[in-house]
Amino acid sequence: MPPPPAVRRLLADLALLVGAWAVIVAATGGVAIELDGWRVSSRSAARPAAIAVALLVAAVWGLTAAERRTQLARLRRRSDRIAPGLAALLALGVAAASAQFGGHVAGGADASGYVSQSRHWGEGRMRLPAPDLTGAEWPDQGWLVAPLGYAPGATPGTLGASYAPGLPWLMTAGAAVAGEPGRYVWTPLFAGLFVWGTYLLARREAPPLVALGAATLAGTSPPVLFAAMQTMSDLPAAALWLAALLTLGSRRRGVTLASGALAALALVVRPNLVAVAAAVWLAGLIVRLTARPHDGESSGRPQADGSHDGRGGTTWLEAARHAALWAAPVALAALAVAAVNTVLWGAPNASGYGANADLFRTGNIIPNLARLWRWTIETGGYWTLAGGAAAVWAALRGTSRVARPGLALVGAVVASYLVYAVFEEWWYLRFYLPAWPVLAAAAATAAWRVLARWHDDAAVLIVAGVALAIGAGAVSRTAAVGAFELWKGEQRYAGVAAFVAAQAPPDAVVLSVQHSGALAYYAGRTIVRWDFVPSDGLDAFCERLTANGRPPWLVVDDWEAAPFRQRFAGTVRGRLDWAPVGEARVGAARVHVYDLATPTRAVGPALVPVRTAWSWPWARIAVPATAK
Repeated sequence: MPPPPAVRRLLADLALLVGAWAVIVAATGGVAIELDGWRVSSRSAARPAAIAVALLVAAVWGLTAAERRTQLARLRRRSDRIAPGLAALLALGVAAASAQFGGHVAGGADASGYVSQSRHWGEGRMRLPAPDLTGAEWPDQGWLVAPLGYAPGATPGTLGASYAPGLPWLMTAGAAVAGEPGRYVWTPLFAGLFVWGTYLLARREAPPLVALGAATLAGTSPPVLFAAMQTMSDLPAAALWLAALLTLGSRRRGVTLASGALAALALVVRPNLVAVAAAVWLAGLIVRLTARPHDGESSGRPQADGSHDGRGGTTWLEAARHAALWAAPVALAALAVAAVNTVLWGAPNASGYGANADLFRTGNIIPNLARLWRWTIETGGYWTLAGGAAAVWAALRGTSRVARPGLALVGAVVASYLVYAVFEEWWYLRFYLPAWPVLAAAAATAAWRVLARWHDDAAVLIVAGVALAIGAGAVSRTAAVGAFELWKGEQRYAGVAAFVAAQAPPDAVVLSVQHSGALAYYAGRTIVRWDFVPSDGLDAFCERLTANGRPPWLVVDDWEAAPFRQRFAGTVRGRLDWAPVGEARVGAARVHVYDLATPTRAVGPALVPVRTAWSWPWARIAVPATAK
């Protein structure tokens, strides 16, 4: 006997709840709860998923074909109504995860480079004086005292930040409003906007639930989540290009100017994507000139300024005005970057990364293509391949106002990085993140359109369900590689720097590579890059520093100790066979602090405190030395 309507609704609601639980278990790897000695755990998503399917089958059992269609349509309408709210919750969830699990530390090369540069901009300093160690010239003197993220400037005796100024400018503004935590709000903010913007992009061509599926694909992708845990420019640049794309093509000149301003900000954040600006500008111009009335560009009636082309498109004059409005802020941004480069590096097209000929080579295309394919497989990003094919098809059909600019953006991003330097780790997929929203929207929309030929309501639900399953697997995969634990390891930079600031003599010089940026920022000490000290001159170098009242210290991660010993084999200090002054422990990782002035210490090291306990994220942000 078929169940009554009230029971059917209950079974359907239970199916949704159990299905949601299956997604949570798949994303987290399992949940365990213990209360008063009772322990309840769920480690496999297969069982709740099977129960959800069984409940759903029971809910529709005994219905006629017409009744099933009615129920399906009702479920689809209910889902579409809540989809915008779910997309907003997803965006807030990704932003919250970025805030809670992000490093928020000026550690390593990227984070310390961006954060310290923002402080220098706030102080009105673009170039920094290179520290004078002993009054004598040394080989590679400029590089010797440049922390990671910095390089010798074109003016002798100066250092400059290697990274583009866009993100540091935003950090400077954030710090002016909220102090030191204000430097770190941008990655969480842009992570959330990235997800929400993907929903809005897909919503232009697909129903709300399909757009939610697109936002899920993009927002839960391992390279996106990995980048969301880092203080770097990848997600800010991606979100800004997405915002520029969303506002592109409007008939309102103010919106066109805003789109250009967003593209300009994206360009100062990542100047190497100048080809993206050119491609999007050209594609937007073409779309405006070829727009048909149903594209939303015109209705065949007089334009706002009185122009009329008689066929429902945009006149050349009006298109030229919009193109100029969009390009004006982009050109100003390019001039600003060129001015900074000229001051720091001596030429508009120079940078702290080195010669462009060394960074961009056609010979990198094949190796980068091979890595791009391998990384896509490793991260389960098959949907990006489907999205690429769908984006090409949509652009060829020309029925969407954003299809051609979107494809132009994707093509320019891929082309820009295929010729770029070759990297080995999968997380360098972060370079391609500006293409992710377009690919996610194209993949979800194309899947819905194909399935809708069979049944529109079922197609919407299937696309959303598959995207949710892919997203759960992606979150689980991201957790498995330790992305949500990275913040704990990042805390070692601030902890070790605080120890050095408290224990090392005021005039100490600290030899370091990986910790060089953090030591300069948090400890305010002169650093020396030991990888630029002559391999046979370590002892003489340290003795000269000591004689000049600059006692040398050393900070090395445990993985740096072997290269250090190998480089300085044959020197007394290169053996590192005496007790360190301090040791930081984060999980299995170790950081050692040595006093190189007295390489005979026998007393055991002091334990360097590193905060890794769960806490409010902004409470664990360390303060730089000069702000104390």
